[in-house]
Amino acid sequence: MANKLGVGVIGCGNISKAYFSLAPLFRGIKMRACADINMDAAKMRAKEFKLRAETVNDLLKDDEIDIIVNLTIPAVHYEISKAVLDAGKHVYSEKPFVLSIKEGLDLKSRAEKKGLRIGSAPDTFFGGAHQLARELIDSGKLGRITSGTCHVMGHGMEHWHPNPDFFFQPGAGPVLDIGPYY
Repeated sequence: MANKLGVGVIGCGNISKAYFSLAPLFRGIKMRACADINMDAAKMRAKEFKLRAETVNDLLKDDEIDIIVNLTIPAVHYEISKAVLDAGKHVYSEKPFVLSIKEGLDLKSRAEKKGLRIGSAPDTFFGGAHQLARELIDSGKLGRITSGTCHVMGHGMEHWHPNPDFFFQPGAGPVLDIGPYY
């Protein structure tokens, strides 16, 4: 593929390293720049992954950027994704996508009006295990499903994340942060 889509990241915190590390596995994209309200964080990731560090506003205006990955805290997902769409760029956001149905519908409308795409993590439902489970349920091979359960075994975010405060704010927590994977 000769023409790769340019990708920028807003939010250079803990999860950004996974995105930057795995991006080279995708042939159709090229990470080009990153931004953060903390320019030191943006500069650190830029240096680590040989990218440009930009301000959020400069990244939104950058003609080499086609897609912006929104890795900010949940409380500003809507605000940042809205700005990305208004700048004429596709947006992929970490979970939760937004904090209300109203915000989600607004982003959907903005994307449709501009012919842009929006997406959100986790995209695990496209994985083989989830697709097989869906096929088994849809085929009726398992009978009528009447309930389900999920268990998460762990000490909590505060034991592994360097800045876990946002996990305990509206829009985060175990249901919205871990639940989507299951």
